[in-house]
Amino acid sequence: MRAFIAIFMQTKEFVQSLLDRHLVVFKINDVIKVLNTSRSYAKLFIHRCVKKEIVCRVERGVYYLKTYANEYEIASNILSPSYVSLISALAYYGLTTQIPRVVYVVSTKRHKMIRNVEGFDILFRHVKKDLMFGYHKELNGNLFIADPEKAIVDIYYFNEVNDLDEDVLRKPPRINISKLLMYAKQSRSKRVAKGVAELLRKNGHGREAKELEIE
Repeated sequence: MRAFIAIFMQTKEFVQSLLDRHLVVFKINDVIKVLNTSRSYAKLFIHRCVKKEIVCRVERGVYYLKTYANEYEIASNILSPSYVSLISALAYYGLTTQIPRVVYVVSTKRHKMIRNVEGFDILFRHVKKDLMFGYHKELNGNLFIADPEKAIVDIYYFNEVNDLDEDVLRKPPRINISKLLMYAKQSRSKRVAKGVAELLRKNGHGREAKELEIE
């Protein structure tokens, strides 16, 4: 009985320590640091937490606090560097009528799809290092996500245009047209430039669209 109480208290303190550090998604090295223990004990401890459904496993060595982490935070912390983008980011901002059951992650690293994490599949898109821009941290630094303008650029870059509402530029919160132009140019992609220019024209921004056509 005393051993059970000790484990319960340690688990409770462990969860609170992760929350204090804003680590709702974490790796085994984080467990070692928080518990100040060996790797072998850290693995045993996490195994107990998973069995008690306090912690869930994403893949080998990557875990999250079930009650506290959402699908966006989980997806953006599997690879580093990476960020949530495309239709998933637009859904996060309320800039689409669609309800995606996939979280798209953009990264310089390759990774196979991870299925059924809190009801979502996590799909990874690979880019070169010079396309890793236009994203930021949210939710106490637990979420890495594209700016809405970069999410639109990524949609055209990866040719996922069917996921984009044609009136997205008119939806609140408003898209920053200047930033959209800047990101489209920075992508150095003819497909992106053509797609964003067409989107701008459809939404009454013909003058700005010409800037991309000149490029």
